[in-house]
Amino acid sequence: MDDPRHFLSKLHSKVVTRERLSLEDGLDLFRSPDVVKIGDLAQSVRRRLHGNTVYYSVNFHLNHTNVCDTRCYFCAFSRDAGDPGAYTLTVDEIETRVREALARWDINEVHIVGGHNPALRLDYYTEMIRRLRQIKKERAGTGEGKNVPLFIKAFSATEINGIAKREGLGIREVLEILKQAGLDSMPGGGAEIFSPEVRRKICPRKMSGEEWITVHRTAHELGIPTNATMLYGHLENDHDRVEHMLKIRALQDETGGFQAFIPLPYCQPRSKSGPAALSRSVPGETSGYLDLKVLSIARLMLDNVPHVRVHGAATGLKLAQASLSFGVDDIGGTNLDEKIMRESGGANGEKGLSPADLVRYIESAGYTPCLTDSSYAGLQV
Repeated sequence: MDDPRHFLSKLHSKVVTRERLSLEDGLDLFRSPDVVKIGDLAQSVRRRLHGNTVYYSVNFHLNHTNVCDTRCYFCAFSRDAGDPGAYTLTVDEIETRVREALARWDINEVHIVGGHNPALRLDYYTEMIRRLRQIKKERAGTGEGKNVPLFIKAFSATEINGIAKREGLGIREVLEILKQAGLDSMPGGGAEIFSPEVRRKICPRKMSGEEWITVHRTAHELGIPTNATMLYGHLENDHDRVEHMLKIRALQDETGGFQAFIPLPYCQPRSKSGPAALSRSVPGETSGYLDLKVLSIARLMLDNVPHVRVHGAATGLKLAQASLSFGVDDIGGTNLDEKIMRESGGANGEKGLSPADLVRYIESAGYTPCLTDSSYAGLQV
């Protein structure tokens, strides 16, 4: 990289003229120590796209099973069947939990992800979605929830891939069945980092990055919007991160189906045994400096992805608030009853956050809060 001041001045010209940034630009951004100036550039893009608005949701996380045959080395949530603490919720239990969450918190979105449980068949997932769609219809019909609809976002690409293999079906067929049952959108989990070399070290049993891309491409072709994620701060390098973003950008050029990009910082799990043994190879968690740099660079590189979301359950709410001045327009959700990030060492995790907390942090940073769901339609409340 040339003199950082010259590089950032040249990059500023590219951002102003909306010229697409290259791989080398992304690498130079990671090499630059000036996270404040990088954040300023990202913020100029964020304000052009979203003005003073910051989005948030009142979402309930439903982690239906922790039984998983993938057992990624960074994960402290997964269990083998029969292990102490292993569980799988019945569809009746899932319905009960969602109804209780609606009564207690007046949620507007259900976020469903779980382990890759080889015992679960497609009919389990479709019945789950049908039950939630019925709740959604009841909510709309009675006018409960202040006329706020219930959005159903469910199942990572890795879960979809596992279901298809167990059933002997194609990805498209599985997604068509789930969409017909009532699926609104998909989360972006399972992407981790696309580098094959790094994936072999952190999640060798998980689907490849190319397979993840294929699932999301198929979802987009079927009109199912999705998010995208990137796990960083472990064994990957700057090149891996930029390449990951560029693959997301390329698919977005093709389909336009991504709603938000969500960088996920690696967190030290609460347990250093079992599959979470990666924690013995990675000395610590990500720094706030790296978190802000990744979020800012994501906003600059992903010129075609509408939203950049910070995962406050992983970073902590104070850093999430600071990120609103570093290119982030979505502070995330309440993450009520979330378990995966909690067990993996996240800052907030299972207890979640209150809507009032999110609004207070948004307003005290000088922004205008907008309640939304993963459709990003502003909701009247």
